[in-house]
Amino acid sequence: MRLEVAGAEAGVRLEQLIAARLSRKLERALPRSAARRLVMAGAVRRGGLPLRRPGLPVEAGWVLEVLVDHARLDSRRPDRDFALGPSDILYQDAALLAVAKPAGVPTVPTADASRPSLVRAVQAWLVARGERPYLAVHQRLDRETSGVVLFARAPRANAALAAAFAQRRVEKTYIALTARPAQRPEDRFRMASPIEGRAAVTDVAVVRRLRAGLLVEARPRTGRKHQVRIHLARAGLAILGDERHGGEYGSRAARLMLHAQRLELDHPINAARLSLDCPAPEDFRAALAALS
Repeated sequence: MRLEVAGAEAGVRLEQLIAARLSRKLERALPRSAARRLVMAGAVRRGGLPLRRPGLPVEAGWVLEVLVDHARLDSRRPDRDFALGPSDILYQDAALLAVAKPAGVPTVPTADASRPSLVRAVQAWLVARGERPYLAVHQRLDRETSGVVLFARAPRANAALAAAFAQRRVEKTYIALTARPAQRPEDRFRMASPIEGRAAVTDVAVVRRLRAGLLVEARPRTGRKHQVRIHLARAGLAILGDERHGGEYGSRAARLMLHAQRLELDHPINAARLSLDCPAPEDFRAALAALS
């Protein structure tokens, strides 16, 4: 596909331009994450040379070539035919169900009725097993964040589970791949920095110092929107692939390198202590290996 950047398109991000133009060409909405993968793979070229920076501002008059394999593009869509498998079930009993959410899939249904979501996939899994598809949502992850999500699958668990999340009695542990700052950060530190005028606290630990970044663990003590992403960015540890808060590091990974690794809480029915762990997915492990 050959395209010329129009004057009105000058200054937009390369991945945004590619997503918009390909959406029109393919006559369906193409996620920006798919356009970003094309750019990072070297499939977008100018003058025969690949442009590998998804956030690069384009200039009017540029002539670009985009190499697209339709079959591979479709197969890489994270929400294509999304269904739960046995390895995605992290914990289940009569009251609770914990599942591994992949990156690229929203937790709850969106305005686009044709787009899969984790909730719909879990409900389909329950129906396929001949069970009642009741689910209560008490926790959400950003679309690009992977990791453990816990649902109530029985009404009697709702009140206690809602209270546990509201009263911060659920311990949340995230891992992230971040930029490596010029100054060596402490092995452990606390970020106490307000978000939108509200108190926010996150405990951070450096797990591994890598050749080209850091593997960090973050434990939010409050529950503000994008809290881990914002606090790590303010600490100089922007998460790789974070387009909103990561600045120049927003284009350094194919997706947001943030993973919800663990939830710890008392069972809402029998008060037994639960530790729900979710192994890092393949793309996170591959990015970790590339930084090592």
